[in-house]
Amino acid sequence: QVLSTQTTGFGRGKKKKTTAPPAPAVVAAPAGEEGDRFSKYSGDVVVTDRASETLHISRDQTTGKDVLLRNLVSCTVHIPGVLGTLHCTNCTNCTFIIGVISGSLFLERCSKSTFTVTCQQARIHTTEDATFYIHVTSKAIIEDCKGLRFGERKEAGYEGYLEDLSASGLGEKNNWSDVDDFNWLNKEQSPNWTTI
Repeated sequence: QVLSTQTTGFGRGKKKKTTAPPAPAVVAAPAGEEGDRFSKYSGDVVVTDRASETLHISRDQTTGKDVLLRNLVSCTVHIPGVLGTLHCTNCTNCTFIIGVISGSLFLERCSKSTFTVTCQQARIHTTEDATFYIHVTSKAIIEDCKGLRFGERKEAGYEGYLEDLSASGLGEKNNWSDVDDFNWLNKEQSPNWTTI
């Protein structure tokens, strides 16, 4: 079975990420392989190349792990539980209902989509016309984005969310309306995002 290798621009340097073929929808990638970007985790979950589907990924598959969502079109994605990190790349016209990310949310090229998510940090790149109902303990950071809307996460989205939030330790502080735009250094409000 041939695995594909991809580089991404997030993090402190560009590193390689080995991903499994598109089928099945959820693939547990082996941990610790040479060149595996997320080898420090016990495993990865990869969902890629799906269209017009409703995807439910169980907490048993994702607890404490890095999750990669890539090349999704017109999908609804449910991921309960406490994830390690979430990378979402090249997703269009999707709805994401995510539990709690104890680390970071990394997005790039995820336009015309809606995210309900809780995380320690959010980094959003090259994304347009997207809505975030977010609970984030540090500032959200955007770069090369426009038409982003940020609202406070008020809906759990699934049974057990409050327990997950408590277990993660991220519940006390929410900076949902504090966004840094790396393309807008003026003191005035950036034209690339707004609150809702």
